[in-house]
Amino acid sequence: MNYTEKKFDIPALDGISAKSIEEHLGLYAGYVKNFNAISEKMVELSREDMTKNVLPLNELIRRRSFEFDGMRLHEYYFAQFEGGATVLNEGSALAQQFAREYHKSEYLVEFIKAIGAMRGPGWAVLYWDPEVKQFVTSFVGEQHQGHLVGLPVILALDVWEHAYLLDHGAAGKAKYIDAFFKNLNWSVCESRFEALQK
Repeated sequence: MNYTEKKFDIPALDGISAKSIEEHLGLYAGYVKNFNAISEKMVELSREDMTKNVLPLNELIRRRSFEFDGMRLHEYYFAQFEGGATVLNEGSALAQQFAREYHKSEYLVEFIKAIGAMRGPGWAVLYWDPEVKQFVTSFVGEQHQGHLVGLPVILALDVWEHAYLLDHGAAGKAKYIDAFFKNLNWSVCESRFEALQK
């Protein structure tokens, strides 16, 4: 089964240029293409001679999660801009859970910003753990190292350099992170969370 590139209706953003989004979407398309190509090559090599091709298969298997996670995290990321920026609805289940755990939603946002500001390429991710009914935050190195297995993603913030270099330069990560939250459609995150409460 081949994955297909999703299309996103992203409005003009404040602090993140249309050119930056266009380039970023091109990188996302590459993850989809590469995941499909690796998957096909794995089948081909397996059918040809599993024993002879064990080393290239091992490397493809390792690389495959990088491509898949890059594809899926970008799908979470771009969807968060669709529909335009909306503030967090303080009456939503998401905001109420933020208040229970962090006293104010602003405290959680500042914590996620601090995670995103860490050195290195990767993602700041807010997960929900349905087993203990609480949020868990993480820095996901690149996009396949440090995921919290089985936890659904509520918010995904891309902090690879490609997300901000074009608009803000090498030292502009903090400005980009502020722009991300300025443009975030919180209703997308609220819907993700509410779907898990059923």
